[in-house]
Amino acid sequence: MVERAVATRLQIDCVNKDERLNSYECIRRVGGPSLPGTTPPDASKFMTELRRRGLPVVHRRRWNLPVDEAIQGVVDGKWNFFIELGMYDAVNVEVARSSSGTLYLKTEVDVDTPDELLFLPECR
Repeated sequence: MVERAVATRLQIDCVNKDERLNSYECIRRVGGPSLPGTTPPDASKFMTELRRRGLPVVHRRRWNLPVDEAIQGVVDGKWNFFIELGMYDAVNVEVARSSSGTLYLKTEVDVDTPDELLFLPECR
């Protein structure tokens, strides 16, 4: 019997966009707070190598990932993202495919384009 690791649930509360691209491709990075007891994702190969060697790594209070790595993490079952709509509503983020075949992130309440993610503030 093969055991699957449970995906880490992370909040996205900011995005970096390139307004020159279409709505499926304009989100370039996603980010959010590092939640207590949750290891934040880190796309840095250097940090990954430090962890692999068992060296202590100090986690930042916020995480930030390129969108293609966030998509791959969802596809691989590594991460499960959500955003907060209002004060009490958490909405899941899912991977979708545009009509041109591009994979992108959108919320489960978005019909087609990632509107709810596009309304998030820019990551600093």
